[in-house]
Amino acid sequence: MCGRYAFYEHQELSERLTNVSLDTAFFDQFRPTWNAAPSQLLPVIVEDSGKVSVRGMSWGLIPKWTKPGERPKVAPINARSETVTEKPMFRSLVKHRRCIVPANGFYEWKRLPEGKQPFYIEPAGQQLMLFAGLFDEAKMVGGDPLESFSIITTHANEAMSSLHDRMPVILDDADIEAWLDRDLTEFEPLEHLMRPVPNEAIAIHEVSKDVNNARHNDPELIEPLDQSAGPSDS
Repeated sequence: MCGRYAFYEHQELSERLTNVSLDTAFFDQFRPTWNAAPSQLLPVIVEDSGKVSVRGMSWGLIPKWTKPGERPKVAPINARSETVTEKPMFRSLVKHRRCIVPANGFYEWKRLPEGKQPFYIEPAGQQLMLFAGLFDEAKMVGGDPLESFSIITTHANEAMSSLHDRMPVILDDADIEAWLDRDLTEFEPLEHLMRPVPNEAIAIHEVSKDVNNARHNDPELIEPLDQSAGPSDS
């Protein structure tokens, strides 16, 4: 599962997406976040009519059949890679509405006798992770559209497995163009992407429990926990 992540530095995006022309105008109004949480408006990369751009979407997928003013029964923040072609909420999106969710790292919690301890997982040797995602558009009251997204997860690699049995699908640079290609409507050529990254691709460290509160949002959240310090009072 991926329930919180950080996205505070986007300069590497244009360098990583070398095969596409990326419109990054959304970043002119986006504030960095070290504690991205469900329901927040967050940057998502999509392809539309041959143009790749960054758009703001709500985290937690609201399906298109949701009626204006209706509270969705579920708004999943994650989609299991093993079942995305089967579940009604996702199976059409896999064909036509794939996206990429950029992040600098994500959080996961480990169950310990004294309670849950948060850890931060970041890329080793790079600034960015590119999560595979799915998005949809629903009509809100007044007819305004709301785009929302889910992050696709797969089974955890060995390095992650002591924290959780799931992790986000993290795309290689070579996979970006195919994943965003709306003309590619068959999932079979993309199935091989639904795997965990190698252990050496990530670095993991303990962080403060301040991240448990979504109202906390500062760079200190991703800093390694000072084991000599007392426990957080939050």
